[in-house]
This record gives sequence, C-alpha cells and structure tokens, in this order.
Amino acid sequence: MRDKKPGQAVIECPQEIPCNPCVSVCKTGAITMDGLTARPEFHREKCVGCRMCVAACPGQAIFYLIDDYDADHSAITFPYEYLPMPKKGQIVTAVSRRGEPLAEAEVLAVDETAVYNKTRLVTLKIPKTLKDEIRFMKRLTRED
Repeated sequence: MRDKKPGQAVIECPQEIPCNPCVSVCKTGAITMDGLTARPEFHREKCVGCRMCVAACPGQAIFYLIDDYDADHSAITFPYEYLPMPKKGQIVTAVSRRGEPLAEAEVLAVDETAVYNKTRLVTLKIPKTLKDEIRFMKRLTRED
C-alpha cells in the first residue's frame, strides 16, 4: 500500500460477551475495555496500524480502515479464512455486513504474516463513498 499515516481500527462488537483478545494483543493500549463483558473502546491516537486486533478477533468484528487511500478510494483490511485465497491485483466483489454485493474492488494485499497466527488479512481498495458499508468480500470459488 501507499505510504500513508495509519488508518484506524473499526470495532463493531454487537454484543457484550466475555471476550478480550483484541485488548490482549494491542501492545500500545489503543484498545481498552472497562470489564471482560464490556464493548472494546478504540483510542486512535495510540494506534500504530499493526492490525493485530483484526487478526485476533474471533468474531471478525474488527476491520482496519484507511479513509484516504487516494482521492476516490479508501482501503479496508479484514480477516479472510476461506480457500481459494484472493491474489494481489485481483478484482473481487465487495459486500456489506449482510453479504450484499456493493462494488467491485481491487485486492491490494493478502497478508499471511506468521505473527497473525495463521489468519490471513485481505486489504481491498474500495470506493470512498462506501467505506461505512463495505466490510468483506464475496467468497471466491475455484473458478474465480
């Protein structure tokens, strides 16, 4: 990706359940919780953009968003745990939280870094106008 200042984690934890892997993996204190069943809070000023929280969240409720990837696009990073894996440069269908197709998107990166504990992170270049809607991509088939 382009050299930009870090984006921000987008935390969409819908329930107050006992869960805190995001807090445990965040070494800068950018994610905190008032108790084990509280929803996590994000402190942007402390975030270094490592995306460890994205890989650690068992509910896939954390994404990483760069608002201004370029003039017309944002970039979103999310976990992708299916096969086949997308490839850098591939055009895929970006979808909403409910799986509704919203736009075609370019795969900017597929990060398989060992520190993410075998969770692969995919980054898509998405239309800036849909940055609050797009949260994933349509699952690929062998024909894609």
